[in-house]
Amino acid sequence: MAAGGGPLVPRKREVPPGDWVSGERVFGPPAGTFDADWLVPVVREAAPDASHERAREAVVRVWAVLREEAALRGCAPADVPEDVVGSRLGSSDQPADRVDEAALTAVRAAVRAYGAR
Repeated sequence: MAAGGGPLVPRKREVPPGDWVSGERVFGPPAGTFDADWLVPVVREAAPDASHERAREAVVRVWAVLREEAALRGCAPADVPEDVVGSRLGSSDQPADRVDEAALTAVRAAVRAYGAR
């Protein structure tokens, strides 16, 4: 839960990617929070052909699936089986691709490292 008691949701970045501003986090998001923009560079490193927008969309989608499955299973997002999330990322119209897989890896690592719920 966020400090105000509401659920954690990815925040839309107000500054264009790559710009640094005063107070920018350089080590990671605060413990217990989730910031999709923090993970976009990690996804793009694993899938260099992905645009910023596509990488961010994949991160947001993975985070949403993790949270939904965690709520259904009564567990933490980090404890949702990877195959369950992977099966929900693809569809008959658009199967999961390298960007989705990179996002899944990045989001799971961030959730474990920073304790986002």
